[in-house]
Amino acid sequence: MKKRTLYRLKLFMTICGALFFAAIIVWFMIGLDRTNSATNEERIKNVKQAVMNGAVLCYSVEGFYPENIDYLKENYGLNYDEKRFLVHYRYVSADICPSVMVYDGSEENRPTEGL
Repeated sequence: MKKRTLYRLKLFMTICGALFFAAIIVWFMIGLDRTNSATNEERIKNVKQAVMNGAVLCYSVEGFYPENIDYLKENYGLNYDEKRFLVHYRYVSADICPSVMVYDGSEENRPTEGL
């Protein structure tokens, strides 16, 4: 009887240890996912800020807002990962600040075909 009780106790401790280890792994993975999404949001903000800074710099130097984002790339050195970010640059007029929206365009965030 004593052997059986000792065996059950060892089995219980092994299962508890494995469950504890699995819980630590899950907790770690959730933390990594949250860090990744926060970092991605920060990158989106940085790209938007770079585009806006370029547009304002163009306005202050040349007296007009550029009509498209290519002008900023060619003349003001705007550079971002075009495969990763989708930038919507909406030009209104030469004296009105454009609206800029930046989206995560990486492969894992694009919709699948057929939807």
